[in-house]
Amino acid sequence: MIYAIWRAKADEIDPAVFLADAEPVLLAWLRDVYGRGGWQPTELIRIQGRRGKSPVGQLARVVVAAERASRVGPTVNDPSWLRQWDAAGLPRVAGSGWLATWAASTPDWLKLIHRFVTILSGIPALEPLLPPPSGRRSAVLRATDSAAASANPKLERVRALLAKAESTTYESEAIAFTAKAQELMTKHALDQAMLTGSASGPATPGVVRIPIDPPYLNAKALLLQVIAAHSRCRAVLHSDVEMSSVIGFSRDLETVELLFTSLLVQAHHALTEAAATAPPGSRTRSQSFRAAFLQGFTGRIDDRLAAANRTAFDTAEAQADTYLPVLRSQEQQIGEFMAQHFSTLASSRVRGGFDPLGYQHGQRAADAAALVSGAIGVCPSRGR
Repeated sequence: MIYAIWRAKADEIDPAVFLADAEPVLLAWLRDVYGRGGWQPTELIRIQGRRGKSPVGQLARVVVAAERASRVGPTVNDPSWLRQWDAAGLPRVAGSGWLATWAASTPDWLKLIHRFVTILSGIPALEPLLPPPSGRRSAVLRATDSAAASANPKLERVRALLAKAESTTYESEAIAFTAKAQELMTKHALDQAMLTGSASGPATPGVVRIPIDPPYLNAKALLLQVIAAHSRCRAVLHSDVEMSSVIGFSRDLETVELLFTSLLVQAHHALTEAAATAPPGSRTRSQSFRAAFLQGFTGRIDDRLAAANRTAFDTAEAQADTYLPVLRSQEQQIGEFMAQHFSTLASSRVRGGFDPLGYQHGQRAADAAALVSGAIGVCPSRGR
């Protein structure tokens, strides 16, 4: 009904005039979402695509590209913005008339614009991680250098492959997608291991936001929470926008991002292998099996990371007087940061049914998983 009224009003205006007048309005709304709303370009494109499907996601890319082309002020060359724009894969947009150019090759362009605006006006405000565009004010949280991780093109591609693997009904395609994702993760881990920079990180906590794609949002978020906790970080799920904020120090945040993506790839690979060898309609293809699998997987990863940390602390016992005060200080700073910026938190249970067989399969997959940690390398653990 609302769209019908909106379309009737729009039909009274010449399309060329409507599109020309809409350009500055869309750009102004987008800058407000960036500034007061705290959204980053890759996050905005993602939620537009998820809620409005691919054509609306493509429109979001066009609007983001147009805003970048018209951006003035100190944020034009800000490294954090440049990383976001680069990861977004934006089309070339220059000058005015960009909306009419997009509409000329897009059926139902008016409906798509309406959907884009509806989503834009309905998304909640987030904590700003980037300096706002000129003319917009916001209290910006410090996003560490690893904030680029959530906009890392390689990891974005890995997540896209995992989403395709989960959505396809053909097991051969799912296996191919997860295999390619694993290949990309291995290359990324090697790239990280070759980095030799040893500059000390900043003295205050930072934040990254990590997208978590359904299905099994809560189960995947629990895995991220476990990884963050064992990496001296904290994770907060924003379930309504399918993302989690991770709070910690720079190097730890890099470890969390890489390890979470790697373990998701390995969990998906184990699930697709189990489904590929099972007949149609069997338990390994059911939602309850998959949800329980992820819970069992997370439980064993929790155990393994806890054991790895105990071993590391035992090995470094001689230096305890040096590192323990630092860790306690960082933990206190993270706690104070959480109290200031994430004071209204609530806990919830992981839902999705329970299947004992799925849980056991998940535990075995976690026993076989390789724990990949940034510059540390690969530490495989095979069946215990």
